[in-house]
Amino acid sequence: MSRISVMGESLVDVVGEKAHPGGSPLNVAVGLARLGHDVQFYTEFGQDAYGKQIAEHLDQAGVRVIAGSVTERSTSVALVEMDEHSNAHYTFDIHQQIPAVPVNDASELMHTGSIAAWIEPSGQSIVDAFKNASNDCLRSYDPNLRPALVEDRDAAIQRIELLMSLSHIVKLSDVDGQWLYPHLEPWEVLEHVAGLGPVFAVMTQGGDGCLALASGQRFDVAASPTSLVDTIGAGDAFMSGLLFGVLAKPELAQALRDGATIESQDVEDALRHALTSAALTVAQAGANPPWIKDFSLAITQ
Repeated sequence: MSRISVMGESLVDVVGEKAHPGGSPLNVAVGLARLGHDVQFYTEFGQDAYGKQIAEHLDQAGVRVIAGSVTERSTSVALVEMDEHSNAHYTFDIHQQIPAVPVNDASELMHTGSIAAWIEPSGQSIVDAFKNASNDCLRSYDPNLRPALVEDRDAAIQRIELLMSLSHIVKLSDVDGQWLYPHLEPWEVLEHVAGLGPVFAVMTQGGDGCLALASGQRFDVAASPTSLVDTIGAGDAFMSGLLFGVLAKPELAQALRDGATIESQDVEDALRHALTSAALTVAQAGANPPWIKDFSLAITQ
């Protein structure tokens, strides 16, 4: 079990008349806790009905919510519409003012991503946490872009690239890559991201699996078989599965911290963990990452 700090938004995904607890960082926190890790979460949600639903969801997974995360403001909301291919499209009403991470935070891994990482005031708190993290703390980041919320494209990209430069692991989707760098092909996107500093850069490609660049090595891994219900939370489940796979190999985690050469088999194993987690999630409605029992069974098949 590793101690992990996750920072970012909590919200509810409202699909039709049903609300599901969500938000990319929340989903990653829940995914890592369900996989057996000690997770603390820096976020914001209210004391309204949606907030109580989020609190119960986090508690059931074993995620510890940091003091100051529950506020008097209303809980953020994402309205979700599904297209004919069961892909989710979002409209947001979001605000986030997360508690500050202590300078002496002793987490083995620090993760952030998505909206709260580039809107204010949460964004600056997250940058400060990454800058103040100890050399022993592995840092991971997922841009998980929501272009409809971007008011200043240049400022958003500047913040995103700053967080990439402060991270050891960066995961982005092919859609993120197209928005950030429309003139680059997928492998060129990963080369650019790796050039900013991360040792391990990964791009998800939906049903086509993922691409990864690690220590100059290229990896192209097919998606795991699944039965698609919807894609809500798929990328976040991939992220939590990837981080689980990295932490399961202490030598891999240490190589990432040190910027050392990574063994290809360790990378492939971590990517397979990520893809398995995503496959289990899209087979259910809503952002519902797997528990360790189901995950362990699936990864051995």
